[in-house]
Amino acid sequence: MSSSTGRPLTVLIQGTGLIGTSVGLALSSAGWTVHLRDPNADALGQAHSLGAGSKDAVNADDVDLVVVAAPPAVTAEVVTASLNEFSRAIVTDVASLKENILRQVHAHPESARFIGGHPLAGRELSGPTGARSDLFEGRPWVITPSADQHAAQEVVERLISTVRADKIVMSAKKHDESVAATSHLPQIMASATAARLIALDSEALSLSGQGLRDVTRIAGSDPDLWGQIIEGNAQALDALLGEVIDDLTQLRADLHDPSANTSAVATDLVRKGQSGQARIPGKHGSSAQRYVSVSVVIPDEPGRLAALFDAVGLLGVNIEDVSLEHSPGQPVGLATVFVIPASVDTLAQGLEDSGWVVYR
Repeated sequence: MSSSTGRPLTVLIQGTGLIGTSVGLALSSAGWTVHLRDPNADALGQAHSLGAGSKDAVNADDVDLVVVAAPPAVTAEVVTASLNEFSRAIVTDVASLKENILRQVHAHPESARFIGGHPLAGRELSGPTGARSDLFEGRPWVITPSADQHAAQEVVERLISTVRADKIVMSAKKHDESVAATSHLPQIMASATAARLIALDSEALSLSGQGLRDVTRIAGSDPDLWGQIIEGNAQALDALLGEVIDDLTQLRADLHDPSANTSAVATDLVRKGQSGQARIPGKHGSSAQRYVSVSVVIPDEPGRLAALFDAVGLLGVNIEDVSLEHSPGQPVGLATVFVIPASVDTLAQGLEDSGWVVYR
């Protein structure tokens, strides 16, 4: 099929979890005709009630595009079934692993209608209730087409541009190796850190700060989903975990050796981490930029956070990032707002003039 007419397409989304429902919300708001399918009736009903699409049956000949948003373990199976059922539709998926799925689908005689895809977007929440129509805005969306799939690629690129994601084309092998380092290893490290908290008593946990919350935020992710992802990318993760284990083994050995220069080893590890963190791209894939923080005291009252954001907006300052921390036992919280260096004085002075308590 061709998408040259530019008309809104009819799409079937197979799977109504966080990603599938978010795709449905984004496409529905753009005027596409969206149908939903999920063996989980509760998830399907929730996605439908949120406005992600229709749960009515769809005529196979009317479908232009099928988006498979099923769990990784069954993605290839659902892709193959979709190629069989929807004989004129392009099929894509959103699974976080690509090489094994492409290998399984390649044997299908209509595999040229399949374009592997992966939106690099998500939340620590799972299921349709965590979905957002703007989840993909400014986020990378990888596709793994072959050289002779121009027509199919054009359709999937329309999907990507409609949800306002940033298209990236790469091989399936390069994709899987890359996400092992940028997504899968961080999940393992966050979960391993959070698992250490199980044995802590409440007094110890009362000392939790923003650093712990930052490191463990994604530890609340879906365990079953991540079990499938980690198993599916075992080879790439094995090499990375070996490197991490080597670093930790060296540090631990020095902690046990009174004659070792433990401080130097720890400093070197933290310094390397600092250098790596500085390489993470900024918004929209731009070069990483240094942001400056301004901390603002917020009364623990309804509407005060929204009032702060309104005040910042009136000053013409763009918030690059924000973190929130509650003060234990106090009726206030602390919002740390990150802005470009050139905006710091305008932000701090403007908020102070408006009656906010500001620290910088």
